[in-house]
Amino acid sequence: MNSSTISRTALFVLLMATIAAGQDKTSPAYQKGTILGYDIRVDSYTSGGGGNMPVTTTSRRAKVYELKGAGLIYKVDYCGAFQAGRFSIGQTVDFRVDHERLYVLHDGDKEYKCKIEGTRAVEAAKPDAPAAPANPAPAAGPPTKP
Repeated sequence: MNSSTISRTALFVLLMATIAAGQDKTSPAYQKGTILGYDIRVDSYTSGGGGNMPVTTTSRRAKVYELKGAGLIYKVDYCGAFQAGRFSIGQTVDFRVDHERLYVLHDGDKEYKCKIEGTRAVEAAKPDAPAAPANPAPAAGPPTKP
């Protein structure tokens, strides 16, 4: 066997192992969420100033969406087409979280990759009327005669 044959065989084995490993992955688990709204944030970037380069500043308007999950509300941005407003307030979406990124499922098998800017807990629903006391006082009636 010459070195060329050994190299091709090794490459073939490595390729087959990579394909087999890729097929063993299970699909990620998604949860349901609701788009609550968004804020507009302006990001500024300054560059240059070294040598003959002038200092330049550019700005970018970004939508920071709030996505309500089961236990957390996520603030997300830098989401590609999601960022451009393809989703509306009140819309339900499938999403998953992986470290600092949140992935919104669309078109059945594609994902928008978003950056998580922050989270907060979902507040419990508040009752409309105050709760009745546990041990109510006896009702006052007309005075009794001795």
